[in-house]
Amino acid sequence: MKQIGLFTIFMLFTANFIYSQILFEENFDYAAGDSIQMHGWTVHSGSTGPWTVISPGLSFANYPLSGIGNAAKTDSAGFQDANKNFTEQTSGSVYTAMMVNVISATTTGDYFAHIGNTSLGSTFRGKMFVKDNGAGGFVFGISMSANTADATYETTARSYNTTYLIVMKYKFDDVADDSASMYVFDSNVPSTEPAAPTIGPDGSGSGLDNAGTIALRQGSASFRPQLIVDGMRIATSWQDMITSIEPISYVADKFELSQNYPNPFNPSTKIRFSTPTSGFVTMKVFNVLGQQIATLVNNRVDIGVHEVEFVANNIPSGVYLYTVEFTGTDHSSFKDAKKFILSK
Repeated sequence: MKQIGLFTIFMLFTANFIYSQILFEENFDYAAGDSIQMHGWTVHSGSTGPWTVISPGLSFANYPLSGIGNAAKTDSAGFQDANKNFTEQTSGSVYTAMMVNVISATTTGDYFAHIGNTSLGSTFRGKMFVKDNGAGGFVFGISMSANTADATYETTARSYNTTYLIVMKYKFDDVADDSASMYVFDSNVPSTEPAAPTIGPDGSGSGLDNAGTIALRQGSASFRPQLIVDGMRIATSWQDMITSIEPISYVADKFELSQNYPNPFNPSTKIRFSTPTSGFVTMKVFNVLGQQIATLVNNRVDIGVHEVEFVANNIPSGVYLYTVEFTGTDHSSFKDAKKFILSK
C-alpha cells in the first residue's frame, strides 16, 4: 500500500493536481505613498481616504512575513474600505494572520478587517476589532455578528504603537453555527496552535456560504481606530501560517533538493533546497495515501541555498514525502521529491 500511495503522490505532483494550502499573502511590497487599490485591492465602500502604503514595514519575531516590503495605514480623514480575493474555501478552518500596530482607538470600538464570501456582498464575518480600554491602552476583539455591538473583547490590555501578531480563525461547521476566534501574540509565534484562543470562539452570527475575500475597513470617523497592518497571510492550517524560509547561502550553481536532516525525525526536521536563479518555489508534504499534509513553501525566493523547518507535532508516525517545484524568472523549472520518516 505504501508503494502504491507514494507512486500516486509522484503522479499527482508531476501533474500539478494538488494545490497549496497557503491561500493568500500580502506584504504591501509597493512604493510608499501608493493606495492599496493601485495593487489589486478593490474599493467596496467609501469615496475618500484610501489605505495607503507606508515605509517601513512591520516586524515580528519568528513570523515568516516579518520585515518584508512596506505596510498599509489607515487614513486619518478618510473612510475607504477595500478587499481582495483569496482561494475560496467552503469547509475546515481558515486562518487569517497579520501584524498590527495600533496608533489610536475609540472607547466605542470598531472593526478594521474581516473576511467574506468570494462575491463579497454585505455578509462580513470574523470581524477583527480594536477598542480603547479607557486606561491608556486598548484591547482586540472578535465578532461573527452583523451587529458591531456584539463584539467580544479580550481582557489583556495592549500598548499603542506596538506591533502585535493577530490570527483570526474562522471555522466552518456543518452541524452547529460557524465560529470565529482570535489569537493575539506580543512576542514570537508558537510552532503549534495554542489549546485555547485569546478571544472566542464566537458563533453568534450566521456563517458564510464560502470564504474567499479579505477586507480592510476604516469605518466612520466617530468609531474607527488608526492603525498599520502588514504581513497578511491566509492559510488552512497553523503549520502553513507559520512556515518560514531561511537563507543559508546566496550562491548556488544548480537546482537541488537535499535529504532532510535529521531523518528519521521527531518532531521537527530541516530541508534544504538550492536555486541558481530567482523564482517561485512550492514545497509540500504528503502522506502515503497522497493526501496533502502541509505547504512548507509557497513563495518567491532569490538565488541561493534555502532551509525550511517542518514541525510534525500533530501527525502520526509514518513515511511521508516532500516535494518541491520551482519556476525561475528565466523560465527554467525544476521538480523533485524525497521520502522521510517521522518516528515518535
